[in-house]
Amino acid sequence: MTIRFLRNKVVEVSPQTDGRLAVSWRQTDDLLKAEVNIKVQLPDLEIVAATAELGRLVPQAWKGASELIKKVEGVRIGAGLRKIVQGLLGGPRGCPVLAHAILECSNAVILHFTRPVIQVGESLEGEEKMANLREMIKNNPRLVRSCVAFQDDSPIMQGLTSG
Repeated sequence: MTIRFLRNKVVEVSPQTDGRLAVSWRQTDDLLKAEVNIKVQLPDLEIVAATAELGRLVPQAWKGASELIKKVEGVRIGAGLRKIVQGLLGGPRGCPVLAHAILECSNAVILHFTRPVIQVGESLEGEEKMANLREMIKNNPRLVRSCVAFQDDSPIMQGLTSG
């Protein structure tokens, strides 16, 4: 017997005329159809509005998703977000789909701002690229040892310390 399962996810970030960001997250698969929309206020990255709609084979425990999602209103996208979202939307009375959606929406907001910087950095070569990395680390020292690219023995860090 062949079992098939198909899942599609889409996350979109759209700047609004009022200065906010509208973020739309949709997941559709053979069992569940889910949509989460949030509005993010700049510059604090505060979630000021959140809605959710679940359809198809929704477990009984998740039937209150449209009310549960309201708990993230007032939360800021930043440090500690995973723990905060898990505390608000996770657990036995929560909805893991909503928690996952909010975290993916938050990642999309962060990428919305970091993608242009990354694209500029990727277009550079040689010493120009190293100068850009030095400046990036100078502006955000928490990058040092934060991932494999910025470990002490990485080519990037070796290049920074030798230059």
